[in-house]
Amino acid sequence: MKKFKNAETSNHNPHQINDLDQQTTQESFRQNLSFAEKILVFSGMLPIVSDDDIRKVTREKVEEVLYVAKLQEVTIDTEQRPGPSGINPWIWDNKVMPEIRSKYLQDYLAPSVHLTPSTFYLRYSSVRNLLRHIAELLRICPFEVEDKHLLDPRFYDRILDSSLHPPVHHHLVQYLIKIKILKPAAKSEVASTCAAIEVHPTLQKYELHLQQKGYAHEHMRHCVANVRELLAWLSTNIREYAGVSPQDIAIFRITNEQLLAYRSFKLKQVRAGINTPITFSHLISAIRSFFYYLQKYYGYNPPLQRFRAIKAPRYKARELPTDEQIKCFFLVVEQYAEDPIREQIGYRLLVELGLRLSEAARVTWGDINLGTRTIVIHSKGKRSHTLPLVGKLYACLQQARNQQPSQELILGKNPASIADKLYRSFKWYALIAGWHFQGGVHFFRHIFITRLTYKHVLPQTLKELARVVRLDTVSLYMQLSQQDQYLTNQINLLNYNQ
Repeated sequence: MKKFKNAETSNHNPHQINDLDQQTTQESFRQNLSFAEKILVFSGMLPIVSDDDIRKVTREKVEEVLYVAKLQEVTIDTEQRPGPSGINPWIWDNKVMPEIRSKYLQDYLAPSVHLTPSTFYLRYSSVRNLLRHIAELLRICPFEVEDKHLLDPRFYDRILDSSLHPPVHHHLVQYLIKIKILKPAAKSEVASTCAAIEVHPTLQKYELHLQQKGYAHEHMRHCVANVRELLAWLSTNIREYAGVSPQDIAIFRITNEQLLAYRSFKLKQVRAGINTPITFSHLISAIRSFFYYLQKYYGYNPPLQRFRAIKAPRYKARELPTDEQIKCFFLVVEQYAEDPIREQIGYRLLVELGLRLSEAARVTWGDINLGTRTIVIHSKGKRSHTLPLVGKLYACLQQARNQQPSQELILGKNPASIADKLYRSFKWYALIAGWHFQGGVHFFRHIFITRLTYKHVLPQTLKELARVVRLDTVSLYMQLSQQDQYLTNQINLLNYNQ
């Protein structure tokens, strides 16, 4: 058998079959071209009542499980659409004023209302993080934090703690110094904390590589931060690098013994409860991905023997939005997006077809056939899948086709900028829509796969529609916590006396 190739990104899970393996181009369902053609014919291969085999699923059946009729009933009021300029005022009126009692923090955010939504949301999020940390320290609710609490001396060191997660943005810390909330004695510490962090030149090239691949900003930040943490540890704890700053370490001289020493250090933190097994596994995966990058582009043999993750639970039950809440999200997109048609297409590709963010960003007009109402999805491992287009997604694509300038990609000019925009915009759209659900834009893929399970889709069909190699990978996306009572009732129906 051919050995699996090493994953290139920190999404690699050493305890699963690698979905990034190089395979021949394939089509959806049974990976058979003739079957793909038949599955997209309305009559199908066999009558629709025959649901006991994936090969007997018709196109009508596929459309039925992929698209929700309730989500198609959406209208756009273009005359009263506030657009992007209405995002900051909405957050100010509905979140800042009712939920932030501190006059100091209100004054900090007020000038930012006139900036871009991205900048304003970043500063608003930093204020929320600050309130959360203070509330945790004082054992009160974040909504109860007032100006007097900011003056509590216990609050100084906590703000400047480099291990604080999520961190307080340096712009907010500088503001607190300026208005003398933080002690003048803390200025030197804050200056060093807030100074631009120098990054190793090779690590800068790696970050640029991730950006060109179209990864989200948050993903790239975590990848770079994990490698930078390794370099800082080596600089402090390994005699060979004594007196050498992290950005000057000779990366190609790092040995396997040094990496294993760092792994042992982080593993002790897991056992002490400082870090979780998931955090440890993500860190190991990020460092391995960095060395695989060095191997691919510099011919460097990575010193990764026995440098591996540990077993950790990958499943985390989450609450999912209802159909009405999803509909509300798209209404918000229509009202506040700069280009509502194309942003709707982007998010509908994620929630209605289960595309990954990078896949949606790379969809071209050559992948769309409006005549046959189909889309070709290019997935991991250079596999291709053909799926039907109906409903609101199809209508938006028709409208975008009529307005589309001469460019190949549907959603913009550059996959990286497309993915970054969808990633960032999701945060304030979800906030305005009243979503309290955890997770970023990849949450849509969880919604897609879980909704298929609610429709009693066969496991084989579910695997093909989710476009993964193994069924156990699908289980990581299935959020069935809302069905606990239903499952209990079904178990109670079993008669064990027969």
